[in-house]
Amino acid sequence: MEAISRSVTLTAEPLTPFMPWSVEERAPLPEPALPGEPERQLLVELLREPSAIVERLLDPARLQGLVVGSVGVIAVGTSVFAATASAARGHGEPWALPAALASVNVLMGLAASLGPIYAASILVAARVPIARLVAALLASAATGSLLLAGLAPPLYLLWRLDAEWAGPLLLTAAFLLSGAAAGARIHRLLSLLAEAVTRTSLGNASAMLSSEDAFRVGILARVSWMMVAFTSGLGFWAFNALG
Repeated sequence: MEAISRSVTLTAEPLTPFMPWSVEERAPLPEPALPGEPERQLLVELLREPSAIVERLLDPARLQGLVVGSVGVIAVGTSVFAATASAARGHGEPWALPAALASVNVLMGLAASLGPIYAASILVAARVPIARLVAALLASAATGSLLLAGLAPPLYLLWRLDAEWAGPLLLTAAFLLSGAAAGARIHRLLSLLAEAVTRTSLGNASAMLSSEDAFRVGILARVSWMMVAFTSGLGFWAFNALG
């Protein structure tokens, strides 16, 4: 019996650090925050505070707001950049089409990356709840979109000054930088999310991931970084094909 028990223990699937397993964590969901409590700006958190985004991911009452807000930031940021780039390239009035398609390209790229990332989380026994994973992906892409919008004025200026080299190079670099920023942010969010859930599950505010959990979370974070950066970077080719 002891040998059988030891065999079962060795072959059992490890607990994912992204999902609570203690009895306390199965208690009813916490009450939502009162309307009078101050709320930090989502735009500030997207740019500067990944730990604050993790707090939103863990709060069921704020998760939907994070998803909706991130989609709005993606739509506005990419549309501003696409419209500016179209105007800089001298396309005249029909800038609405590339502006609309640019945000659609980003969302389609995230949808394409969701499947491989979720499959990787299952393979390494670090499954992330699908709602939190979608919200984390959207938040990371929103960070990249804010960077993209910030590069719109320099792109317009450089394209007007040099449409042969400086403008096209900055256009390419903008999409690459945006993809890299989104990939780095999803890497950071998943790492912080695993640590936060582990501390809550163990009831220890100073608890750290075990070496095994840290290894599996690291694999998932790197896969997520690669997929998000790659699919976001492909937006350059889709946008460039429009004009």
